[in-house]
Amino acid sequence: MKERGAKAEKVIDSAMALLRNEGDRGVTMRRVAQDAGMSLSNVQYYFKNKDALLTAMADRYFYQCLEDIESEQFPGDTSGAKAALRPVVLSFLAHGLEVSDMCRVFREYWAFATRNAAIESYLVNYYSRLTVLLKDKLRPLAVDEPALEEAISLFIPVVEGYSITCPALPVDIDRMTDLTTDLLLSVLHGKRKK
Repeated sequence: MKERGAKAEKVIDSAMALLRNEGDRGVTMRRVAQDAGMSLSNVQYYFKNKDALLTAMADRYFYQCLEDIESEQFPGDTSGAKAALRPVVLSFLAHGLEVSDMCRVFREYWAFATRNAAIESYLVNYYSRLTVLLKDKLRPLAVDEPALEEAISLFIPVVEGYSITCPALPVDIDRMTDLTTDLLLSVLHGKRKK
């Protein structure tokens, strides 16, 4: 992640607060400048335009997500895989229950992406990097590369969909963790229809 000075970080903090509190439409360069106690030209010195600011905000959030995943201890082999993988799956699903600032930011970035090609491209790049990271973490459990790709293609949408829908679902997080872990292992172990 690019190192920035205190003033640039203050601008990002103000923009993140606006994003959390007012949604994607609340983040304007003028409003960010006002909330940061700076002039618009000073904000533009650090961030040429809104896309540059959105990218800096995304860097902060998405790099943190990748670092969190990197620090997760995934199972190293298939012996005891379910017991070892379950806490990892629970950790991913638990983010949805928290409805944390990170979840709100994530949702707002998807809203931006529907109207902003630069942010859409950023998210595609992020998911590509996330996929590579998860492949490295889950590879020891996979019977082959197609099974690994299918498992990741299942896991990411399940976790992210859960973060949005969990308050309305009839199954609690413990059962959802077991279901997701079992399904993930089934796909990783090649027990799927072709």
